Amino acid sequence: MDAVTISRRIAKMEYMAVRRPFALFDDRLLARYWNEDAVVRSGFGRVLGSLDRFAGWLLADDTISQRGRDLLRRTGPGTGVWEHAALDEVVPTESISQEPFTEPIDVVPAPPAAPETPAALETPAAPRAVDVTFNLPGEVGAGHVALCGDFNDWSASGIALHRGSDGAWQVTLPLEPGQSYRFRYLLDGERWENAWQADWYEPNPFGSTNSVVVVNSPETLGLAA
Repeated sequence: MDAVTISRRIAKMEYMAVRRPFALFDDRLLARYWNEDAVVRSGFGRVLGSLDRFAGWLLADDTISQRGRDLLRRTGPGTGVWEHAALDEVVPTESISQEPFTEPIDVVPAPPAAPETPAALETPAAPRAVDVTFNLPGEVGAGHVALCGDFNDWSASGIALHRGSDGAWQVTLPLEPGQSYRFRYLLDGERWENAWQADWYEPNPFGSTNSVVVVNSPETLGLAA
């Protein structure tokens, strides 16, 4: 595999990580308050479609280019990458529900146990850890996958994921409930990949983004990649 092909693959992974928050914005916010044929949604779709067509051409990736063409065809004619949707159809603020778009951290403290001895009052019970499963599809094309994040001080050695019979990578960690953790996957010791369906994403000092998982309650949670 030549250097150009490797560079394009890395650039494709970075583009997918950058584009994913925009797709989540469309799915979790715009789709919630506007119909698919509304100017706001169709304009946003044309912007994404134009970006995909440009990225597909730049990366020589027919799949990304086709996705861009499909978006542009579905949202109607546009004028190019930097076309902005008209905002005349914006719903008044008071008509939009103010409830959050993601589930809040809901930590219910355990009722205090009746102390049997004075020592029980001095040593409160620690919260029960939650088993959180991290998954990454086999399509990432890696021979080794490590998990790095706040829970292991972003150690370069990471926590190794195990590959299942279906090719997907997986590992389960006990984490403290009521906390949020930033993390990323390190592929073959040289490529970074975000979770494909994290609770949210936030910028990091290196110009890219970190995945974030929120541990809500003491039960087994699955974090699909």
